[in-house]
Amino acid sequence: MKIRTNKKILLTSGIGLGLILVGVLAFQFQTYSKALHFVGFNLIFIGLFMIIMALYAATTKKPKTEFVVDERIAGINDKAGNSAFGMVMLSATVFFWANIIWSFDIELEDFCLVIICVGIYSYFIFRWYYNKR
Repeated sequence: MKIRTNKKILLTSGIGLGLILVGVLAFQFQTYSKALHFVGFNLIFIGLFMIIMALYAATTKKPKTEFVVDERIAGINDKAGNSAFGMVMLSATVFFWANIIWSFDIELEDFCLVIICVGIYSYFIFRWYYNKR
């Protein structure tokens, strides 16, 4: 297995190692704040992801040409995005009115997190569905 070394791969690996270091430091100096714990965890995760992607790029042979998105893929992405937007609006409305009617005492942070997750997962599910159709 031959590992290619170029400036982009080395830069990406260096940034990933730096993010991991900053994330570990955030864990070391955290107070009782959940936000700093969350930031440290995310920095470590993103750093590991960047290192894995740099190693993948360094060990695989790829052609220099880029894939051009054709009309079919663009249409699938457009339909999936529109459907995911509708799903986000519907779920936000349902969560909002359910919180008002049954008074679940849902905080805004939890509400936003659920809506973001619904949007991301529904986009991927709709993209898969429209691709199979």
